[in-house]
Amino acid sequence: RKLGPGIAVGVADAARSIIADDGGDMFIPAQGAPNGSQVPPNPGGLFHGTRVSFMPMQLKNPDPFGPPGDVVCMDVRALAGQEGLTVGVGTDIGPKETNEDRIAAMDIAELGFLAGVFDGHRGHLCADYVAKNLPTTILSAYRARAKRSGNLVKLSHNKEADIIAGALVDAFEAVDKAWLVSARKKELLDGSTAIILLVCHGFVTPLKPTPAESLGCAALWPKPKETEPTKEDRQPGTVALAPGGVAKLFVAWAGDCRAVLCRGRNGLRVSEDHRPNRGEERNRITKAGGTILQDARGVWRVGPRADNKFARELQKGKRDAAAMKWFLSTCRGFGDAPLKHPDPIVTATPEVRVVDLVPEDWAIIVGSDGIFDKLSDQVIADQVWRSMAQNGRDPAGAARDVVRSALAAGSKDNVTAIVMRLGWAAPPTMDTGPAAASTEGEEANMFGSG
Repeated sequence: RKLGPGIAVGVADAARSIIADDGGDMFIPAQGAPNGSQVPPNPGGLFHGTRVSFMPMQLKNPDPFGPPGDVVCMDVRALAGQEGLTVGVGTDIGPKETNEDRIAAMDIAELGFLAGVFDGHRGHLCADYVAKNLPTTILSAYRARAKRSGNLVKLSHNKEADIIAGALVDAFEAVDKAWLVSARKKELLDGSTAIILLVCHGFVTPLKPTPAESLGCAALWPKPKETEPTKEDRQPGTVALAPGGVAKLFVAWAGDCRAVLCRGRNGLRVSEDHRPNRGEERNRITKAGGTILQDARGVWRVGPRADNKFARELQKGKRDAAAMKWFLSTCRGFGDAPLKHPDPIVTATPEVRVVDLVPEDWAIIVGSDGIFDKLSDQVIADQVWRSMAQNGRDPAGAARDVVRSALAAGSKDNVTAIVMRLGWAAPPTMDTGPAAASTEGEEANMFGSG
């Protein structure tokens, strides 16, 4: 058996390559890794930079007079003792009577690792349903889109990323549609916001341009003899040990759950809350005929048409439960049947963003609005850094620390946090200066303001 750092170069068919310690670059066929696309700590899981053992096997050339066939890697296994992708959860009922938050965290075959938070309201049944059904529906939607696209191996990596992003949208809409059918039969008013993170390995960065291409001479004729790209030809990727390999973070959300990426000491927001007063959301709601107004506490809410009796009561300043339950502080999510038909005032169609992960990305926090209503993105990132880098806690301990901080800051909601630790990067050292302090409304959003 030989050793080398694994580099994923294909998601759909689990095709990969390995740079062996002797410098050779060898292909992993679809059956080469026992555990497919799943990532550590699952047995046999691989991601960029994973140290692996493998059995070299020379393929037979169908031409008996030709040269020997290529050497491929079989029985590829991750070496023990490596920190892979680990996840921890913290949740608390807060001052409420029940905890309506739900979570999901699992490997999804052919894609990668998924983590999600589902914040229920008017009950927990919708959140239960979404947490149970969304992950499997994402895989089904991906397979359906992949089948329509033909041979995934021949697709560009940008096109493959588009397929995954499209599958996330398809899955959100399909799960909401199925829930609404059942909810209307049973007269259920439950709803839920949702956010999911999907870490996918197997993408590659472009090769470095050749000197001729750098000078604009790519069309020279005759073309120079093409050779196999070497390790030096690859641009930096997600893991320093595996140049050229990229892991992508897909973020899909509907509502006000939020995700923050820890890039070094900086907390970068990778989602944007769906609030009724957000520009494009206001336009969509108004077009659908919905009502947008502020309640007595100054919270922006969305509700039925202005001629609805509950809208008139709230506009007059009444805040009784019968009126308030028809108005939401977020304008996207699952369920909420009265706000989906006849007017599509609330939608479950998610926003989707894709982030190319870099070596400085070492953790991701995703949580319900009970966390982020009281703590800024940077405060949460600093809390996770202190928990893990200074106090030596695992992701579960860090998640519980975030929950305790939100409650101590006065959160009046259910509070749930998931901390995802990306094993290819260590937390920044104590010598690394913290990010500039951010105040409410001055968060670092890597996509710009929403």
